[in-house]
Amino acid sequence: MIDFRYHLVSLAAVLIALSIGIVLGAGPLNDNIGSTLSGEVTKLRQEKEELRRQAKEDQRGLEARDAYDEQTLPGVVGDRLVERTATVVVLPEAADDDVQEARDVLEESGASVADTVEVDADWAAAGDASADERDRTGDGALRDLGVDAEVPDGAQTVDQALAVVVTGRERAGSTERVERSARDAAWTRLRDAGLVEGPAQAPAAADLVVVVGGPVAAESADDTSGSVDRAAEATAATWVALTHLVQNHADGTVLAAPEAEEGSADASPVTMARTQGSLAEGVSTVDDPDLPMGRAAIVLALDEQLDGGSGHYGIGAGADAPVPEGT
Repeated sequence: MIDFRYHLVSLAAVLIALSIGIVLGAGPLNDNIGSTLSGEVTKLRQEKEELRRQAKEDQRGLEARDAYDEQTLPGVVGDRLVERTATVVVLPEAADDDVQEARDVLEESGASVADTVEVDADWAAAGDASADERDRTGDGALRDLGVDAEVPDGAQTVDQALAVVVTGRERAGSTERVERSARDAAWTRLRDAGLVEGPAQAPAAADLVVVVGGPVAAESADDTSGSVDRAAEATAATWVALTHLVQNHADGTVLAAPEAEEGSADASPVTMARTQGSLAEGVSTVDDPDLPMGRAAIVLALDEQLDGGSGHYGIGAGADAPVPEGT
């Protein structure tokens, strides 16, 4: 009997509380809650409009800055590289616009720009069979060039062979050039192996080299782990090694490539080149080749290298400054 009364009282209390809630909700509390929510919505709308206004203002500022940089670029880079020969080595991930603009800014600097060299994706293909084929091609190309193999761990003989073909030198600072016929033979071997594309004969020997690339895409596009894809990282490391070998033969080398999108599993060769202890130590990097400021940095960095300096430039992580200082 006690239990029945207890439950009866509890049920009555619940019904009374529910009734009071309905009355208050339909009356004074409803007005108060409605006013509060309406005020919050109005506030959020105002904040949204303010953010939109600020974004438009920032965008106008960026466009104005880029327009100014574009107009002043010829004056900044003009005559910097007169009497120098430069070339562009294009990695598979490079954007076409970045490649063309790199060539344009080298011409604006007064350099004589040799034919573009395009590196095929097979240069970094994984697997023992692909690696063995590259080794055979690289060894043969070095024989064509009459050069002994000097390849550090992590690099390939094809890296050294292409560096000699592009620069015409056995090593940096050498006053003697490899004969044109030898360079042509090595270039043909690399082309026939499907590792490079470009002119029928080896391009003119260059003092300065700009390697243009881009982020290497992760094998799994759905990777959201936040860690860099190992296959993409291995490919990016291959491009860093190639750039290092080019640096060993040229008077100046710049690796220009955007950084990978934050949070993606992609790998950028610029990010790897900026890692402490990287094989590409001494190579200058630029992470914003799509901007006028970045194109200026390419030329200024090459000029800096001619004076024995180097650095990392742009707006990304690891950059020393937007452009070389004091140039």
